[in-house]
Amino acid sequence: MARAIWTGTISFGLVSVPVRLYPATRRKDVRFHELDRLSGQRIRHQKVVEPAPLPEPFEPARLAPSKAPAQPMSRIATAPEAPRRQGFGASGLQPALPVAAADVVKGFEVSRDRYVTVGREELEELAPERSRTIDVEQFVDAAAIDPIYYDTSYYVVPERDYQRAFGLLVEAMQETKRIAVCWLVLRKKRYLAALRPRGRVMVLATLFHADEILPISELEPAAPRDLRNKEREMAALLINTLSGPFEPERYPDTYRQRLTALIEGRAASARPAAPEVAMGSALPDLMAALQASVEQARQAAKRPHPALHRKRGRETPTAARRKRKTA
Repeated sequence: MARAIWTGTISFGLVSVPVRLYPATRRKDVRFHELDRLSGQRIRHQKVVEPAPLPEPFEPARLAPSKAPAQPMSRIATAPEAPRRQGFGASGLQPALPVAAADVVKGFEVSRDRYVTVGREELEELAPERSRTIDVEQFVDAAAIDPIYYDTSYYVVPERDYQRAFGLLVEAMQETKRIAVCWLVLRKKRYLAALRPRGRVMVLATLFHADEILPISELEPAAPRDLRNKEREMAALLINTLSGPFEPERYPDTYRQRLTALIEGRAASARPAAPEVAMGSALPDLMAALQASVEQARQAAKRPHPALHRKRGRETPTAARRKRKTA
């Protein structure tokens, strides 16, 4: 059974109905991971400092002393002037270095490479107060909201002891053909939403705000002035001929079906990824190799050098083998 993502109450007037929210939709896109073609290991993405250009060399002799008073630190940071974590390489670019989560701050770009930074505490202060209430502002006609405003949908289900009050609200909204415009705080954000009946439950859909809908005035073409009545009649006839009830099962995602069949056909030949090497393991291996090399050098130093064998009239193993091959 699906888990509720939110619990609270629908509040309108002096009436409150406890409800739960469940996701109403689920993306079923086929998601791929990125793998190394040679080893088959997962490729991970990490946060790094963006490479910056090499700054101009510092030449004290050419700098005139400044008489301007010291300015307080600004909240606007310029990217090239940010403190460096490491020196620059031969390419003239700062190396892309990993950044710890604690060192990441929010920045809004006000102009090219200039950012206004906002701290986590400041964001917490601006966040809306936590609420467990769906506050109904007003009821509007069901057709009053353009579908372009709808964003994410959730099922609204009553708590077990409040099914009667919930059912009364659903029937009243169906009878009057109204939907509710309301506010909801979900995941630390306040949403404008629409609440409408659907069968014996309700659907809550978050809405875009008015200033989030892009204007169409620049895209809208001029109305045609030379259309004949016969053309209009034929267009209406064609639409009526192709009309029918909306049956979403008739329109499956054929691309996803073909892609899933391709993956299932190759499932038996899937190869396991090579074991990942833990970070830092190269140091013990290096030490072991160095120790083995030192021991090998010590053993070699204890053996007499081949030149000493020749001076003492002894044949080296290599010289003896050469004599046997010549004979």
